[in-house]
This record gives sequence, structure tokens and C-alpha cells, in this order.
Amino acid sequence: MIQRIQTLYLSLAFIAIALLFAFPLAQFFSENGAYIFSVKGLKNMVPGDPNAFNPMVFLPLIIVVIGLALLNLFTIFQFKNRSFQIKLTNIGVLAGIALIMGIFFLYIPMIEKKINIVPDYSKAFGIYLPLVALVFMVMANRAIKRDDKLVRSADRLR
Repeated sequence: MIQRIQTLYLSLAFIAIALLFAFPLAQFFSENGAYIFSVKGLKNMVPGDPNAFNPMVFLPLIIVVIGLALLNLFTIFQFKNRSFQIKLTNIGVLAGIALIMGIFFLYIPMIEKKINIVPDYSKAFGIYLPLVALVFMVMANRAIKRDDKLVRSADRLR
């Protein structure tokens, strides 16, 4: 049934992942320039200055975010097959962990090294969204497992 609590959790995870396209992940400020790092890439805020990176560098990040959002959306509609839904949420959790690790251990250090500026997370609301989505996916996984356990126990009574 689509009105279960895990549908709410998966929907909130989908919304959190989709909001990554609207909010920056980090900001880089110095006297030499200002950059905003988002899922869409690294945007130079100084007019006329060239971009520090080729936009294709951020393509894997975009693909992972879109894939994770679509996976959460697809998982919502797999409510008739709970074991498959559990597998999909496990894959989503792993993809969420990979996304967080990719942002913090791949992209942020790469940008720091290239432009020699330390990131500022004070106004970057987007940096928290992958973690929020990960928490909602874990909660959905627990709720699906609880439903599955309840249905199996009811089947034993018949």
C-alpha cells in the first residue's frame, strides 16, 4: 500500500536529493575570487574570469544525484514487493554514502587544491541534504523490514 510510513520517508529522501540542485554545497571566498560549488558544478562569481574546471568534471556527481533521486522514486512504487523494496533501499543507502564520500573526499579536496581556497559551509545549506536523505532512506528501510516481519508473522498464523 502506498500510504505506509516508508512512502513518506522515501518521498522526503527524494525531495532532499532533488533540492541538491537548488542549494550550494560549499562556497569558496578569497581576495582573488569567489566560487560557489553545487551539484551542477563550480560557478565563478567574478564576471569575466574563466571557470577553474571543465563542466564535464562534475558529470559523475550529477549522474549519481539524478540516479539516487530516481531510485528513491522508483522504490516508492515497489510497495507490492517488499523484499525488492528492501534491496532497493539498501542500494540507495550505499549510493547515498558514496555521494557523501565523493563530495567530501573527492570534489572538495580537488577544488581546494586547484583554486587554493578553503571552503566555507556557513551559507551552504546543500551540504546537509545528502545526510538528511541518507537518514530518511535508513528509516524507510527499517519501516519496510518491520512491515515485512509483521506480514510474515500474520502468514504463520493462518
